Amino acid sequence: MIDELRGSVVAPQAPDLVPAVEGRLALRQAGSRDLPAMSRAHVQLLPIGLFPSLGARFIRRWQRTYLNSPHGVGVVAVDTAAPQDEVVGFVLGARDHAAYTTELTKDRRVLVPLALAGLAALAVRPHVALRVLRTRARPWIRRVLGHRATVVRPARAGSVAAPQVAVMTALAVQPEWRKSGIGMMLVDRFVELVQETGARWVEAQTSTGPLGATGFYERLGWEARTHWSTPDGDRVRTYRCRVGRAD
Repeated sequence: MIDELRGSVVAPQAPDLVPAVEGRLALRQAGSRDLPAMSRAHVQLLPIGLFPSLGARFIRRWQRTYLNSPHGVGVVAVDTAAPQDEVVGFVLGARDHAAYTTELTKDRRVLVPLALAGLAALAVRPHVALRVLRTRARPWIRRVLGHRATVVRPARAGSVAAPQVAVMTALAVQPEWRKSGIGMMLVDRFVELVQETGARWVEAQTSTGPLGATGFYERLGWEARTHWSTPDGDRVRTYRCRVGRAD
């Protein structure tokens, strides 16, 4: 399950509201009150991968792991003219993806309920459960057995630590607000926040198909990296943007 986190809080403090399109929209740090809207948007607008197929309830619990993590970053775009500041877009990720996943795998109080929620979602979605058994069960079992057989070796003295990489796990904008610049504003805010905490790179993954956003990242000037097929047969490409100083 951890391998699905790419995609996929005590975040740096930001101004509560940042003026946006014609004064009607604003960006602010995501909070628990935004999770229902964020999870529904994720399932509807980002259907690629296993997690969205498990439903909004599971996605809401998964998104909460980012908001509750010191490594998580969440920003929402809200329509201030709508009742209760309607969420029209969001970005979610980790300023240090390796640190976030390590923390998650070690915290059983978070990981076990998340895994149980995933199993509960599969129990009421037999077609998804069959897909998981067909595409993921064997690799997961091999990985678990491989971890048990792995010998952990101490780091060599004087070894150079890997640069901090932030991962933008989810970026979504409601269809009626697209081409308004909200997506670019959310990306810029995410990059700004992770850069403040020492990230050297930001990575994002997107489908190369009609539901993907390859053109969006290329217009932003992000570097196209590796591409591959997911267990479900979707083609995915990684994009990368340098935000830290060069070595």
